[in-house]
Amino acid sequence: MAEEKKYLTTRLRRKFFRKSGIISILAVCCIMASCTSKATQRRKAMGGAFEDGNYIAMIDDIRKNGKSLYGETNAFLYHMDIGVLFHYAGLYDSSNTHLMMAADIYDDLFAKSVTNETTALLTNDNVRPYRSKPYELVMLHQLTALNFMAEGKFQDALVESRKVQLLMNEWERTEAKNGKYHTDGMFHLLSSLAYERVDEPDNSLISLYKSVEAYKKGPVKLPLEVEGFAYDRLKAGDRENDILTLNISPNDDPNKWSARQGESEIVIVCYTGRGPVMREQNWYGEYAQRGRLKLYVRGTRLAIEMPAPPLPPGKGGSGSQRVNVKVSLPELQTFPAAASYFTARVGDAEIRSAAINDIDKQAKKALDDAWGDIIARTVIRAVTRTLAANETKKINTGSPLANALLMIGTDVATDQMEKADIRMCFLLPKTLQMVRIPVAPGTHSVTLAVRNEYGRVVGRREYDNITVKNGEKRVLFHNALK
Repeated sequence: MAEEKKYLTTRLRRKFFRKSGIISILAVCCIMASCTSKATQRRKAMGGAFEDGNYIAMIDDIRKNGKSLYGETNAFLYHMDIGVLFHYAGLYDSSNTHLMMAADIYDDLFAKSVTNETTALLTNDNVRPYRSKPYELVMLHQLTALNFMAEGKFQDALVESRKVQLLMNEWERTEAKNGKYHTDGMFHLLSSLAYERVDEPDNSLISLYKSVEAYKKGPVKLPLEVEGFAYDRLKAGDRENDILTLNISPNDDPNKWSARQGESEIVIVCYTGRGPVMREQNWYGEYAQRGRLKLYVRGTRLAIEMPAPPLPPGKGGSGSQRVNVKVSLPELQTFPAAASYFTARVGDAEIRSAAINDIDKQAKKALDDAWGDIIARTVIRAVTRTLAANETKKINTGSPLANALLMIGTDVATDQMEKADIRMCFLLPKTLQMVRIPVAPGTHSVTLAVRNEYGRVVGRREYDNITVKNGEKRVLFHNALK
């Protein structure tokens, strides 16, 4: 009697675990199938308010819904997004509070060993803490520096410049040989401005030299205004050898930047257009026994073929000889902008802006630089999950219905776990434009006209009663983010 009772108990327990296991699998599948990427959720939640300039409302919404929009793995983006929005709103102290918190999160993640890598191999890269793309990290410190410049705190701005220079020194040591991003023209250009303001002319010229050098190495084309400005400044500083090394020419265009060393200036930075986003692109293909992965996208011809670890031999069948796989990869999406450039009029002089940074190009460069690593991790992940799924499907639960549910659940789970990492700071502008206007000490008014690619005015702003002291650099901003 006791043995019969024990047998029945064991049988019921096994039946319970089989059913509960199947239910668990199906529940996980349903949850994963209904989950939209947090990056996509953030874009949908913020898009309209961003273009309308409702920055404070956006900040309030982020703070209210931060857990659902960001989660624990996106703490860097949480603070960077708020910092960027406060900058657009002209609340520079609040902006720096959050930008510096984002920088601290990056430093903390950099100091720690990489976590969640095993989980990422089984699911997707979104479970890893977001560490920032290199150009985003430079922009973070650059915006912090610009906040300080707007408040006239140029020494504090140089602290941020030195932090970035330490990063770039390391990137130059580790990434330059591979042609990856390791320097930035805009960063050095604005560092030169800050050094000039604190009366360090030699460091200002060194930064200007590095700016031209960085533009020539990077994805953003060297602006003619910067080239001509560097030529004039280096020539006035008796640095003809630097001019020859950089191979730069003078600029005789009426738009040329003509301020002399130490002269008072009004500097206007304008943010134009909506920056890029990442979207997910699904690739489908075959994973073969011999260890080759062939991927197609949207029914086109063969797009990617690469070696992969071989599958184990099948048992009396061809089930493991060739397996269909789905791979999700990030794809950059850019947007047209209503604003192309701006002109600034002071008195009788009107100067056209120069594009000193292009976030579309920076984001493409970042994706290109990371592409090899993304592909490698994705292939390993696809292979690992394929092997695990095949083994799971071999389990015999003792019930035809349960077996069918297990097969379906495994396929759904495998498909839904494949998500591309499309996280990025999408609140940055498309381009950053700048003018430098030399002025005499005193009070001035500036008329700024935002123009489209045909020169038609699509926005306007008046800056009145701008007081500029002797040798001062007054830094102003304008948003044209549609």
